[in-house]
Amino acid sequence: MSGGPDAPGRGVSGGSGGPDPAGAPPPGTARVVLMHGAWHRGSSWAPVTAALERSGVPVSAPDLPADSGGYEDQVAAVLAAAGAGAAARPGPAGGPDAAAGSDPAGEPVVLVGHSLGGLAATVAAARLGAARVRALVLVAALVPEPGRPQLERLRSEGDLMVPGYDDGIRRGDGPVTFWPDASTVAAGLYRGVADELAARTGAAGEQLVAEAADRLRPQDWSLLREPCPIEEWPAVRTVSVVCADDRVVDPAGGRREAARVGAELVELPGGHFPMLTRPAALAGLLADLAVGTALPARS
Repeated sequence: MSGGPDAPGRGVSGGSGGPDPAGAPPPGTARVVLMHGAWHRGSSWAPVTAALERSGVPVSAPDLPADSGGYEDQVAAVLAAAGAGAAARPGPAGGPDAAAGSDPAGEPVVLVGHSLGGLAATVAAARLGAARVRALVLVAALVPEPGRPQLERLRSEGDLMVPGYDDGIRRGDGPVTFWPDASTVAAGLYRGVADELAARTGAAGEQLVAEAADRLRPQDWSLLREPCPIEEWPAVRTVSVVCADDRVVDPAGGRREAARVGAELVELPGGHFPMLTRPAALAGLLADLAVGTALPARS
């Protein structure tokens, strides 16, 4: 992607045809629905949510269920945030069911999944279909394979995750894990993030990471054991955002996954949490997609 990581000329700055922060968004601007990753809450998207709201782009960042992690619970929360709810029940191939009364005239949406949230985002995109989904955006995300459990893929494909991101994690009852303290989070899941924040913004990176760690929840992993409940990749525009220095989801695996599903590939510098370290760049990309703007060629 051309330009610096938070350079002007993206949607939030009004430089590429996207919403202008000083005015209303163009008619028909899609709602951006942000899905967080494992252990997190919708508030993890707060810097991006604020940037989109300033530009006039409608945005939702729901808390996905963390204590009941199956596909149906996760996807139901996404569909509710997208204004669909139970109306978007699956058809025979896991896509939208015409008999269910899916409303093609409903509000358009851009569905954005970060990390584990990529699994539910993809299934929700299949349920809603191209009539509602302007784009599916996978940010440093796990990318499902229709009909296959993600846990099976994680065990057989060695370059999907970066070793060490979950060092120090604790196991709870059943398929549940949790982080014991902020220092373990900083050394594992958030490794390198404090230094990235300090180098880029001069912010107190360690304090911001500690605050993020305080908001984490135990995570149920049932989702990984279930086969992805769609039979084919959703027929919607798909954009894959790979973070070049990601220390959780392997960037090499992310590029391969983007090619597998035919996604447009956007690369950002930095690590696994661009919503914290590069919110302007990420919000700009999403604002552009919300109005249907073509993405620039990558440099």
